[in-house]
This record gives sequence, C-alpha cells and structure tokens, in this order.
Amino acid sequence: MLKLILLVLVSAFAFGAVVNSPTEAANLVMETMLTDLSNKEVRSLDGFLLRGDFMGAWSHPEIIVPFNGYLVLVDDYALANWEHPCRWVFVSPDGEMNTIRMTVPPDALPRMNVEYTSLPETDNGKGQYEDFIAWWVPNVQSTSTSADHMYAWIISGGANQSNNHTRYYGDVQFIYNVLAHDYLLPDDHIIVCFADGLNPAPDLSNGLNSNPDFDDDGDSDIIYDATTAGVTSGYNAINALVGADDHLFIYTTDHGGSGKYAFDSPPEVTLNLWGSTLDDDTFMGYMDAFSAMSIHVVMEQCYSGGFLGEVINTGATQPRTFASAANASESSYAGATYPEYDEYVYYWTGAVHGSTPPTTSVPGGALPGTPDMNGDGKISMYEAAFKAEEWDTCAQSGQEHPMWDDTPDSCGDDYYLGGLIVTSVENLSASVPSMDLSISQNPVVSTAMVNFTLPSPAHATIEILDIAGRIVSIPVSGSVASGSHTVASGLENAPAGIYVVRLTTGSHIETLRAVRL
Repeated sequence: MLKLILLVLVSAFAFGAVVNSPTEAANLVMETMLTDLSNKEVRSLDGFLLRGDFMGAWSHPEIIVPFNGYLVLVDDYALANWEHPCRWVFVSPDGEMNTIRMTVPPDALPRMNVEYTSLPETDNGKGQYEDFIAWWVPNVQSTSTSADHMYAWIISGGANQSNNHTRYYGDVQFIYNVLAHDYLLPDDHIIVCFADGLNPAPDLSNGLNSNPDFDDDGDSDIIYDATTAGVTSGYNAINALVGADDHLFIYTTDHGGSGKYAFDSPPEVTLNLWGSTLDDDTFMGYMDAFSAMSIHVVMEQCYSGGFLGEVINTGATQPRTFASAANASESSYAGATYPEYDEYVYYWTGAVHGSTPPTTSVPGGALPGTPDMNGDGKISMYEAAFKAEEWDTCAQSGQEHPMWDDTPDSCGDDYYLGGLIVTSVENLSASVPSMDLSISQNPVVSTAMVNFTLPSPAHATIEILDIAGRIVSIPVSGSVASGSHTVASGLENAPAGIYVVRLTTGSHIETLRAVRL
C-alpha cells in the first residue's frame, strides 16, 4: 500500500515575467507569493528541469515536474525540524508558477542555494564544540556504584548533510557530557549512533565534520553511524550490555516524520536516520526485547509524541517513562536556542545538569527556575520533563505540545539518570557496621525469608517497596533486640517483578534488590 500524501496544487501566472535562472525564479516567488519572510527561507535548485522529470522527496512518493523550468523551495517554518509545511514552487521561463504544498524538502536540498532567509548567520568556522568545552564544568550527581548499572543509547541521524544541523550535534554533546561526567557512566556504557559515524567527510550542514570526541578526552565517543545498519548494530550492542539489574536511558534527536500512512490511529511515525528512517513499530520491538530493570526515553524530533504508545505499552515488563518535545502530529522547533541546540532538550538536559550552556538567543548559565521540585536532591525524570516544557518558549507559545507518560503511574518520580531514587548504604557513614541484610532465596519464592543482624538493640523497620517506590508491606516495625533475626519476606503474594527491601535503624539504612519470579 502506498503511503498517502495530500498534494495541494496551486497554479499562478506572472504576466510579462521572463525567468532565465534559478535566482530569477526565486525573486519572482518572493515578489508574488511572500509578503513576510519571518521564520521562512527561500531556496532555488541549481539547474533547469524538464517536464516529466521525477523529484525525490525523502520518504514520500516522487513528484513529477509539471513543465520545463526551475524549482524554488519556500520553507515556511525554517526554525522547525522536518517534517513541517513547505512549498515546492515550479516556475516556467514565461513566469507560470505551480505550487505543491509539502511537509518535506526535495532530496536535492543539498544542491539548493539559499536565496532569502530570516535565520541568523551561523558560525561556519568551528561550530559550537570549543565554546561548549570551554563552558563545561561537571556537576557530579551520582556515584560510580550506581553508574555500574546505568546505560544509555543515543541516536541522531540528521537525514543527510544538508539537514544534519549543528544543533543536533550540540544536543548530543550536551547529554553525552552529562551522562559521562555528572552521572559517571563509563564510556562503554554509552552507545552513540550519529550521522555518518566516523566517516571523515563533512556531515554537518555548516560544512564541517562532526568531532567524534564529545568530551575532549582524546577518544572517539561515536560508536556507530546512524544508518539503518548502524542503529541495528547499536541496538544489538546495548541489548547485550543491559541486564535485569540495569537501567536504560534512550535519547533521540534530529528529524521525524508522519510515518507509513497519513491517517492511521494510533499515529504511525518515524525517526529520521542517516539516509533512512526508523519507524515506531521497530522501536517498540527494541523496547520490548530489553530486559532492563527500567527504561527511560527522551525524544526531540518532529512527531516524536507518536512513539509514546510504543514505549508506554500494555506489554511493558518494567517501569518506563517517556518525554518528547512534540506530539504525534506536529513539528518540534530549535526555538530560542537556534542554531546551537533544540530548545526542549536544551532545557531537559540543563535541568538534569543544573545549568545551561550559552546560546544565541538565551543567556545560558543559570536555569530559569529550580527543577528539584520535591527537594530530594535528585532531578527525577518527571521533574526534568515538567521543567523542560515550562521553560521551552515554543511549548509555551503553543507551537509544540510536549508529551509525558509513565508506567506504572507516577514512577517518573522515582527514577533519575542515576537509576532508582533510594537511599543506599553507600551514602551513609562507613563507621556504621553492616546489618548483613539478605534474603534466604533470591529470586524470591513463597518461603523466602529476610535475614538481618543488629549490633545493639534498636528501633528497626523493614519495608518492602515495589520498583515504583510504593510500600508493599512492612514486615518489621518496632523495638528489636541485638543479634541475628529472620522474618518473612512479605513477598509471598506479590506479583512477579523487582522489589527493594529497605532496613532502617535510626539514621542507618541498608537496601537490597529482590526479584519475585
């Protein structure tokens, strides 16, 4: 079945006009069709087209050239990521114009010249790499012990060189440094699929090649390219690394599209890769194959909200959270952070880091507010998403509508980029002796018992919490004598899943993870 596409054809004729070049065609379009260039860009294709030629249009059906002449692209939302409204205007030598309303540019966009633009000039000399490195100061918010069980998968395809903007590189560089240096994930715990990978040819729209060393430590942080094959390799790599004791964070940026069919419900959407796309159903297959303890997804691309139903699905076997810059039927925007970053993920990443890097239209540095809304010292997945939407000017103007959901409900309060938000023994004084908390059979069976030892009499509490942080049972609460003790686990009738056993005596807390099969 062919993908449905709505083409609105509008014909016009500029009497007396003589058009002898692509630039003259663009001038005619400017004079007759545009009264306001705000948030727009006009490009012309270098060359003369013949009636009946086929023009590729990314994943859409090819467009047939209606008559001999020139092609002018009017990008009506130049600050947005593709897909978004645009106009392909075919102009004949005698001034006839045939307009096709589209949501993607021609495949020939790399060969199109910018004739008019409302966008500010970008730095074509070095990009923002060095500026970011000069600004960056780590803000450690986790421990290496927690990081042993944290993994991340980053995907940024960019579509092709002309559409792989420096802001996508900025998005990835920012989140990579946060993961590696704020939350202490080792390099081999972060799988990055980026554009054309380690190919030395220029891959950014400003004519530069992406520096594969995001944190300037002397090694390459890009592992795979973001082609279909590269992303498949990235998935296989991260899936082999992540086990049932681990938490997985997935982050995507660049362009997105409306997917296979135009009027599907629920919506079918895609993430653009390098020269191809990743659809939501394939992504759902990836998600449901992971054995992780929890999964957290943040997406920036257009139509990204269409992935929500595939992430937060009824078959989810672990807690999951989802945050996106846009809903399932709209574009996402660079916004006030053009050209260095996409605004939603700029603020999302800023929230979990604690500050934002300098950009063109916003001052950078201090955050617009405090993301730690409950004052627990951790920026939860929910808090980061809530504040990113609150601070994103495009969200506040109604241009985009960020999406959020989690399963089980409210579990987004219980996770951050360091894993599950719980107090563990590593945060306590090393002078306090261990209470030897253990479970007699783990994975837990119906007869499993909790064992613990008190060096002296104390008021003790044992709580059993599910993976969302809710109390399932309290096997012990009261005065307990010194010595070794054994009590029922409290998980006899609990459903299968991951649980936390927490023993508290005064200011001393020990926790352990229990698996109920």
